[in-house]
Amino acid sequence: MLNHLLNRLKLILIVPFFVGSTIFYFVLEDYHETETFDFIQDNVAMFEAMQEYVGKYQKTTIKSLVEDGKLSKDYFDPTLMSSTFIISKINEIFHDKHKKNSAHIHEKLNFKFPSDNPTNPANKADAFESEILKKFNNSDITSYSQKIERNGKKLLFVALPVMKNTKACMQCHGDPKDAPKEMIEMYGDKNGFNEEIGQIRAINAVYSTIDSDDKMWNFFLMVEFMMLIIFFIIYLVVRYFLVQLTEKDKFIAKQSKFAAMGEMIGMIAHQWRQPLTGMSITTNNLLLDIELQDIDDKRLKDNLEVVNKQISYLSETIDDFKNFFRPDNKPERVNIAQVVKDSCMLIDSSIKSNAIEIKLSISDDLTILTQRNDVVQIILNLIKNSIDAYIENKIEDNKIIEITAVDNPKRIELFIKDYAGGIPKDTIEKIFDPYFSTKDNKNGTGLGLYMSKMIVEDHLCGYLDVQSKDASTTFKIVLIKKDVIDGY
Repeated sequence: MLNHLLNRLKLILIVPFFVGSTIFYFVLEDYHETETFDFIQDNVAMFEAMQEYVGKYQKTTIKSLVEDGKLSKDYFDPTLMSSTFIISKINEIFHDKHKKNSAHIHEKLNFKFPSDNPTNPANKADAFESEILKKFNNSDITSYSQKIERNGKKLLFVALPVMKNTKACMQCHGDPKDAPKEMIEMYGDKNGFNEEIGQIRAINAVYSTIDSDDKMWNFFLMVEFMMLIIFFIIYLVVRYFLVQLTEKDKFIAKQSKFAAMGEMIGMIAHQWRQPLTGMSITTNNLLLDIELQDIDDKRLKDNLEVVNKQISYLSETIDDFKNFFRPDNKPERVNIAQVVKDSCMLIDSSIKSNAIEIKLSISDDLTILTQRNDVVQIILNLIKNSIDAYIENKIEDNKIIEITAVDNPKRIELFIKDYAGGIPKDTIEKIFDPYFSTKDNKNGTGLGLYMSKMIVEDHLCGYLDVQSKDASTTFKIVLIKKDVIDGY
């Protein structure tokens, strides 16, 4: 039983641990994804600001210089005029600064300016980026993000569209003839031209490894290790108390067994008293007849047959009580009606001497796979309690014990009812407590009902209940069908 409880305790602790760990992992992963996304958005916003600055202020200034003749219209330098070049260099500087000053180190953000028709071939969009670019041109979405996996790493991809082409954009991305000659010399006249006004020609794309420094994973392992220690300590503490309770139950079981043996010895003495008295009278009469030499063979034979019957009865009684104390208590197919009759037979002398009537209403073919001696012990204890209640309450009439059974698909319900005055409300809640008894010290140990309940619950997988109404008390024994349990 202890092993069964400990296995259930392990299951109770292990299942929440793994479920909680799984939930915690996904919550932590979601938190880090959100953190990474926010970091990327901050960087993308900075990149957009730089693009806007280059387009709105820097290129405008360069255009003014060209118009004033201070700068050749064919002049082109990516360090001054290419927003993608400027952003990539600033990104490198920013990452180096962030790496030195931040406790949480993101892997270098991979910034790209993907386009299907880039001026710089290094910005050529791959198939995935090209699909995203089409989404921006064919819909009204203003941003796009997705978790992807590349080279065995989980990445967070975030993209924002570059502003739509304007007339000013056509100088560098319209007809190649209008572009600065130095730009043509640097990149050629095959890529980045012949764009249309209103078209989104590129996207700002950022790739970032999720938990690049394994901080999330290390934190998760640390918390899990701490929780494992806590759960292990809980297991040891609960296990200690379970062992203590089990030892207590074993001690109570021994006391109950000794008490039951004492009661059984009393029952055996009660059962044997009448036949022994009969044997004593018969043998004394025979001795007297022999002494008076007034005996014949027929009378001698008859008297010896009477003695033989009494000896046979005593032998059967010994067998019955021996079976009750039999240590081998494996599940067997038993007939409920016969088990009840056998239980009543063990206490037959008390039933008859107290003029108690047993009314049995159980189908003769009702059987169950169960532990026979456990059921006998429970029934015997409940019948004896009913007999004691009739005696203590000095009830002379209607001394009946009704025993009925109800067959259900998954269990058998056995009812033992008496009319010995009932159980008071302030007592009925305590009757299954160990050492609680309403009997005087000579007649009660307070262990019978406690052990009966424990046997039903721990050995037979059922339960024991009681109801008291008016002057009657009904004990309900629920026996779970073991063949049903095995079939689950």
